[in-house]
Amino acid sequence: MLTKWRLEIILFSLVTLTLLAILAEKHILQSSLTITPQSGYSVDVYDDTRNGGNSSSYMVNPKNFEWTCEVRDKFAYPYCAFDLFLDPKREHGLDLSHFNKVRLWIDYQGPNKTLRLYLRNFDPLYSKINDEASTKYNQIEFTTDVPQNQVLEFSLNDFFVANWWVVDYKIPPNLSHPQFDNIVLIEVQTGSKQVLGSHKFRLKKIELVGQRLTTEKWYLVIILSWLGIFVIFLGYRIASLNTQVRAQKKREAELLEINSLLDLRSKQLEEKSKTDKLTGAFNREGIEEAIRIGLWEWRSQKRPISLIMMDVDHFKHINDQYGHTLGDHVLFKLSRLVKEHIRSNDLFARWGGEEFVLVCRNTQIEQAGLIAEKIRELISSYTFENNVRVTASFGVATLRANETLEQLFSNADKALYGAKHAGRNRVVIADDFS
Repeated sequence: MLTKWRLEIILFSLVTLTLLAILAEKHILQSSLTITPQSGYSVDVYDDTRNGGNSSSYMVNPKNFEWTCEVRDKFAYPYCAFDLFLDPKREHGLDLSHFNKVRLWIDYQGPNKTLRLYLRNFDPLYSKINDEASTKYNQIEFTTDVPQNQVLEFSLNDFFVANWWVVDYKIPPNLSHPQFDNIVLIEVQTGSKQVLGSHKFRLKKIELVGQRLTTEKWYLVIILSWLGIFVIFLGYRIASLNTQVRAQKKREAELLEINSLLDLRSKQLEEKSKTDKLTGAFNREGIEEAIRIGLWEWRSQKRPISLIMMDVDHFKHINDQYGHTLGDHVLFKLSRLVKEHIRSNDLFARWGGEEFVLVCRNTQIEQAGLIAEKIRELISSYTFENNVRVTASFGVATLRANETLEQLFSNADKALYGAKHAGRNRVVIADDFS
């Protein structure tokens, strides 16, 4: 069960984690994808010769994303381009829809004032596998008038679909918006003005930056997490209360069981005193406490509890021959003798007449049998007043799984009866007797 201070520590930790989740949202949710010449993607260059132009381009160093081209005036819109294939088959690329920025590290030398960046998307609604140009041209055009080695950063919200592609492929309005869920090709192309002449390119790195979840979804996750924690805590509290109620009911049932047994077997004991006036041994109230503790230890901590029933042999003959005064003296001396030689946690009580009971907590039946044998020898070797010698018979039992106290006393009684039947002055253990 959670203690109050542990609950406070858990609550403080959860609040701290929540604050960290809110304050460090961007760092936690940030996702990035970096593409470099070492990433292993295939590359190629092409130019307007495929459209009847006269330009030429070639790869200087494909392992370093370095190419050059000579753009000549023949085609109406002369150009040259570099392709980076995210899927060689141009069908199953990368989902970049959760990114919101693209960063570009590129070195350029040439007359062109602008360059174009295409993120080309494949979708069966408008693309065909055998037609490369059918991939959607998500485009942005940017100036080349930037310092060397400076990173260029663009928002994906600034990309638009090339108008010529929409017209050539008769794309309906609902499909003419930018789309980044299956990018198969990243393309760098010369711009729209002052394109003629020699161009040299080196693409150092492309980085896409975004969030794994939107801010709205992140806060929704936090709220749902707290709701889940509340439900778990509520369930734990309900379970704890049910456990406490069951434990209380069990304890009440145990007390009722003990009281019922003692009421049946101890009618002759005095109700208000814990000790028997004659012998000084415990009576009903005293033995009740020992049995209650022993029963709780047995059920909750699996500690054994054993019972020794003792009966003075032929005690009626002593009363008849020497009188009740001497008989009382024998019971008194016998009780003192037993109490002087038992353990501190054992409880010795007068059960009625010449019958006694010894409650042995945390004691296995074998050990209880040795205790009974020790007491038997002490009694048989002791000389009472008027040189009277007595013996006693013993029955030993232990509480087994699924047994009640009534069965424990019944087993001890049966073992005691077995000792008397076998000739008295002996110890009989219930297990051996049965």
